[in-house]
Amino acid sequence: MHTFLLRLFSLFRKRRLDADLDAELRSHLQLLTEENMRRGMTLDETRKAARRGFGGVEQVRESYREQRGLPFLDTMWQDLRFAFRILAKKPGFAAIAIATLAVGIGANTAIFSVVHSVLLQALPYPDADRLTVVWSIFGNEGRAPASGPELVYLRERSRLFEEFGGIWAQSGALTGEGEPEHVRLGLVTSNFLSMLATKPQLGRFFLPDEQGTHAAKSVILSDALWRHRFGASPRLIGRSVRLNGQPVTVVGVMPPDFKIIFPEGSSVPPEMDVLVPFASNLAQDPRDQCYIRVIGRLRKGVAIPQAQAELESIAAQLRSEFTEFSEQALGLQVVPLHGDVVRNVRPALLALFGGVSLVLLIACANVANLLLSRANERQKELTLRTAVGASRSRVIRQLLTESILLSCLGGAAALLLGSWGMNLLLSLRPAGMESLAATAFNVPVFGFTLALSILAGILFGLAPALGTTSLNLVDSLKGGGRVTLAGRQRPRNVLVAAEVALGFVLLVGAGLLLQTLASLLRVNPGFNSEHVMTVRLSVSGAKYQTRESAIHFFRELQKNLSSTNGIDSVGVISHLSFDDTLPNWYSYYWPDGAPKTEQNTVMADHRSILPGYFKSLRAQFVAGRDFDPIDVQENRPIAIVDDNLAARAWPSASAIGKKLSVENGDFVRDTVEVVGVVRHLQSHSLTDQVRGQIYLLYPRAVRAHMALTVRSNIDPQSLVGLIRREVAKLDKDMPVYGILPMRDYVEKARRPARFTSTLAGIMAAIAVLLACTGIYGVASYSVLQRTSEIGVRLALGARRGEILAMIMRQNMLAVITGVLAGLGLSLALTPLLSRLLFGVRPSDPVTITAAGVLLFSVGALACYLPARRATRLDPIAALRYE
Repeated sequence: MHTFLLRLFSLFRKRRLDADLDAELRSHLQLLTEENMRRGMTLDETRKAARRGFGGVEQVRESYREQRGLPFLDTMWQDLRFAFRILAKKPGFAAIAIATLAVGIGANTAIFSVVHSVLLQALPYPDADRLTVVWSIFGNEGRAPASGPELVYLRERSRLFEEFGGIWAQSGALTGEGEPEHVRLGLVTSNFLSMLATKPQLGRFFLPDEQGTHAAKSVILSDALWRHRFGASPRLIGRSVRLNGQPVTVVGVMPPDFKIIFPEGSSVPPEMDVLVPFASNLAQDPRDQCYIRVIGRLRKGVAIPQAQAELESIAAQLRSEFTEFSEQALGLQVVPLHGDVVRNVRPALLALFGGVSLVLLIACANVANLLLSRANERQKELTLRTAVGASRSRVIRQLLTESILLSCLGGAAALLLGSWGMNLLLSLRPAGMESLAATAFNVPVFGFTLALSILAGILFGLAPALGTTSLNLVDSLKGGGRVTLAGRQRPRNVLVAAEVALGFVLLVGAGLLLQTLASLLRVNPGFNSEHVMTVRLSVSGAKYQTRESAIHFFRELQKNLSSTNGIDSVGVISHLSFDDTLPNWYSYYWPDGAPKTEQNTVMADHRSILPGYFKSLRAQFVAGRDFDPIDVQENRPIAIVDDNLAARAWPSASAIGKKLSVENGDFVRDTVEVVGVVRHLQSHSLTDQVRGQIYLLYPRAVRAHMALTVRSNIDPQSLVGLIRREVAKLDKDMPVYGILPMRDYVEKARRPARFTSTLAGIMAAIAVLLACTGIYGVASYSVLQRTSEIGVRLALGARRGEILAMIMRQNMLAVITGVLAGLGLSLALTPLLSRLLFGVRPSDPVTITAAGVLLFSVGALACYLPARRATRLDPIAALRYE
């Protein structure tokens, strides 16, 4: 270590050490000279004799330098300086190569930053690797919430979990000071927040005795709500505010970066404005009333399979002890929280990461072709360096240093492109990428970019560097540097074929994803979303303690709005299609009189509506009729079902007039008569019909949180103002929120496909552009090398058409080879995209044919332009070329 440190420090004292060495060498020579003069030699003879006796001065200097320093670092620094000079002499070449690499590396940097943030980085919670989600399973229905007793039993009987917590997302209203404001409300167990955060920003977390029926009413606010409504006042802690008309005490404020990151479909928004403890005694809740999303923290050293085995044992105990659980065929599933959060976006991100890797390979092939062409220009330099004693490894190292320097410069430029790419990704991000908003170019991303730059430099610099091993010194020196390196054209053609093949794969993948998006745009969701405005309202305050008050409010509001000029129809529904901000309502159903074995086997989405909803969305009735005001007034036990449920429940008979056992708004069994069958309305996804649908009259299924669907030809801004005024007439303290056109919900359902198809299209366009420039560059250089040959052919009478055909034939061979290789690669790789496709097969012949035709046409054009230029050569000028 002492020797290494001395060698290292000597690198920074070269001039002083060289001066000391020169002084020492002069001293030795002076001593030898004086000794020879004492022997009687002349001055001239003594100096010559001293130099002969001492040996080669330069060899001594080099030997000393090698012993005092670090030769590898010294020569590396020399190689870097030389590489900078070489690139500076050809700024056009350097700019093209750096730009090409910046595109390839920048795309990888942008996608990796997303992959790192979403897939690789742990969630921002304490001991996040031990956090899990616990889902209930009811027969064939998985990923369901749990009931209060379920959560209590898990806490009592599990030995492999440290703790369990739960949340139920709702909506509420803050009143009192200022305008009434809607808030996203999270009902949580007292330990839920402490599982996801170390401490609040202000105040404290909930105490165990603050949860339950007789507990004091306390709340914790989000940082955003605390700042914009209460002016970030630290004196708010301990004060009372009014939530849903009731006084509650603020005991804490969460940190500004706190989010509740739950899996997609769990109906738990990441930003919760107000968090309150459950006001009920969970152990006394009905066992079949499932609404709580449960998370658990594993004990240290416990693996998921062990925890799953324990939960299966607990589920078996519950089924054997309680009728409700046995009838529902209760099962339990545990999955890692992080893995469940990213389960839907992982295939798309991995596919995009594979795509940008292909883009980088195409960019490397392009730059390798540039370096191969430039190696011919530098043949004289390489020949002379080898002839004067440079070893083959030393020349290869110098060339690799140049390519790595070029790649690192491209990597620096890639950071700028990657930043732009990140902004594009943020603008397109679909649901399930909430953590993407916090993505930044941090140390892992910079490290990835640096490592990728070095790897790319080695990758595209290896072929030109190894090409120096084929130098024939005698022929090269005789040719004065004009002789082409042996076999140099073949590597360039191989690289062109590789570019075309990789570009073919990207084109096919992008084509399939674009067809998927086109299929989604053509999907009929079962309703017409144009000219429909949606508005959310909550009758959860103290004014609406009775069912009659809630029913009266919505009926009066619907009547008042419907009588306004310009409004065609007004609907009221509990759950809007493609909106998962509130928990879904689904339960078992069965035809009346079904045997016990056929009950509690199939579930359907339950919806609470008022007459006018189907008219507002222009849904199509298959049979029967819609609800009418008389049905509401008399609170008739009737229902409307969708065609999927009707076909499943009564496959060979009409559903009209049939009886159906359903769950009503009080979560108890009710028997209703089917009076209408409507076409299925896509609710969760544009591609899957998840469950059948049952529509109940609002008086039989009173819900606190409802939505209006208003079809009109009124300007949206005027319509919003009108709705606010009509709501204020009935209840001035009720906040109006969630004001969105219905088409926005449909667009939200298309967003994941738009995300992947847009990025795949951009990558495919880049790939085609790079492949085109690569083909053009190789064809142009080929023509340049054969200028004299073309001149001789023209002088001897060759027709220009023959010259054109010859050049096209030779250069198109690489393109055709690449297309055929790409065909095989695409057939092997596109099945990996199956989970991302809809309405198109991975081996779609139209897409594959279109990609092949496009690449062949682009390649033919890129070859034709240099070939046409060759046919216009003046034979005399061509013969004088060299």
